[in-house]
Formats: sequence, C-alpha cells, structure tokens
Amino acid sequence: MKDEYLIFMIFGIVAIVALSGCTSENSTGNNSSSNSTGNSVSIQNFAFNPSTLTVKAGTTVTWTNKDSTNHPVASDTGVFASGDLNNGDSYSYTFNQTGNYPYHCTTHTSMKGTIIVQ
Repeated sequence: MKDEYLIFMIFGIVAIVALSGCTSENSTGNNSSSNSTGNSVSIQNFAFNPSTLTVKAGTTVTWTNKDSTNHPVASDTGVFASGDLNNGDSYSYTFNQTGNYPYHCTTHTSMKGTIIVQ
C-alpha cells in the first residue's frame, strides 16, 4: 500500500511539472533585448530584464526589484511611476492603450526599458 501511494505521488508531481510548462501565451524568446513571454520585469544587477517586453493591450506588467538598492520605475512620458521599490517590492501597471512606453529608473538614469503594447 505504501509503494502504491509513493508511485501515485511521484506520478502526480511529474504531471504537475510537465503541465507547468504549458501556457497559452505566444513565446518569441527570452532574450533581454527581444520580446519575452509573460508580463513581468525583474530589476537586477542595475538592469531591467527583459529590457524590452511586448504585451497585448489590457495586460498588467509587474516590475520586481531583486537588487539590494531601491529603484523607482517611471515612464519617460509620465504615464506611470512606481515610487521607491526596495528589495523584494513590486509595482504593477495595466497597459490599456497600444503604443511604445519607454521607461527608466529615476535614480539610476542609465537603466532603461520599453514596454511595447500591441
């Protein structure tokens, strides 16, 4: 009975892992300078990853700071601004209009990114 339970549990875990890779989103790569799957941007090593993210209108994008210093994220045109994001903090914004949305870290101005909304 224990062996059957163990086999059942292993099968369940394998099934969950296999299915977790399935997604309804189109993937065009995961390069930091090209389109990316998902709707999140990591802030790490004084960079946005991916630096360019393409999403559909109506998508909420979430930035998460993984650096030890704070990084406020702001649109170049004033459309959105996160305020200070300390390590582990996140900020989300929903992009309802198509277009290009360049943004930067207001503290570290060399940190730049773009959200492309289609």
